[in-house]
Amino acid sequence: MEEHSSGIWAEQSVFSVASYPHCSLLNVFVKMISKTGTRFHAHNQANTADWEYQSKEWDVLDSGSCVAVTKIGQLPAGMTAKDIDVLLEKIPLTVPDVDRPRFHDQFTCLVWFRAAIRRLHIARILGVIDLDLLEESLRVKATGEQYANVMRTRQGPAIMQPSDYTY
Repeated sequence: MEEHSSGIWAEQSVFSVASYPHCSLLNVFVKMISKTGTRFHAHNQANTADWEYQSKEWDVLDSGSCVAVTKIGQLPAGMTAKDIDVLLEKIPLTVPDVDRPRFHDQFTCLVWFRAAIRRLHIARILGVIDLDLLEESLRVKATGEQYANVMRTRQGPAIMQPSDYTY
C-alpha cells in the first residue's frame, strides 16, 4: 500500500479493525507514523473467563491477523494515542445496559469494541453514526476476506472506505 500523508491513511487517523481468526475480534487502531500505530482491544487468554484491556504498538498492514480496516475518525490536533489509551482503559469489562438485550451478561471483545466506539464518539473523536452498520460492515468484509485469503496468497487486509456509518 502506498504511504499517504493525507486522506484515508493519514497520520493520527483512527480505524476500526477486524482481526482473524474471529471476525468479531474488533479493535480500535490509531495510526501514528508509517504503518505502525497503537492497537486497543479487550481479550482473554485461551478463552478463559478473565478479560483484560490491552494497548500495544501494532503494524496493522503487516499483521497476519488483520482482515479488514476502515477509517472512523481523526485525532484532534495535539491528541495522541496515549490520550486514547486513557479514555479506553476505563471501559468496564462488563456488558453495558444499552447492550444487555443483545448480549445479556456475556462480555466479549465485541461488547468492548462497541463501548469503545461509543466513548470515542462522545469525546468527539469519531464520526460513527450507526454502530450496528459499522459492526455488520466489518463482519461481512472480514468474513469475505477470510474466505478469499484461503483461496489466494495473502495480500494484506481489506481497506474499507468510510460510508454510511460515518459523517
